[in-house]
Amino acid sequence: MAGTIDFRHDTVNDIVVSRPRWTLDSSVEVMRWYQLYASYFSGRFQEKKDLIVLHDAFDILPKVATLWGQYRAKVHESFVRCSVRVNSNARVRLTTNTSAARYSISALECATIEEAIAAIKGAREVAEARPSESGTRPRESLSWKIAGIDRPPTSSRG
Repeated sequence: MAGTIDFRHDTVNDIVVSRPRWTLDSSVEVMRWYQLYASYFSGRFQEKKDLIVLHDAFDILPKVATLWGQYRAKVHESFVRCSVRVNSNARVRLTTNTSAARYSISALECATIEEAIAAIKGAREVAEARPSESGTRPRESLSWKIAGIDRPPTSSRG
């Protein structure tokens, strides 16, 4: 089934909220999913944005889970600073956690959009309080800061 993604930029909180509405069941669908994210972010923003993904109408079939994880990482590397998921089913949560471990990206989940906004705001406060060695705010993913970790986990990709 072909799906869609609804995007909304919450300008008050400067957070993008997305709601994918489909079950990814083929590599073509994964590529389409990625292109929708890439088109939205690259066409609107010059820098990485914080993202909340509402997964109440989203699923991933196991046969494309690994590919989706790779493209999920590309979305994060190119467009996302901090992300939080809301209302993922068990399969999506497992796939998200797997890609997070493989690619050192966020797997954070909150129960509501309001909690996700609060988590992102908390990560921003931590980032503002801890400037990088160059004295500027770090641009890498802030998701690990929400979890209270001092530094991002190192990756042993090979």
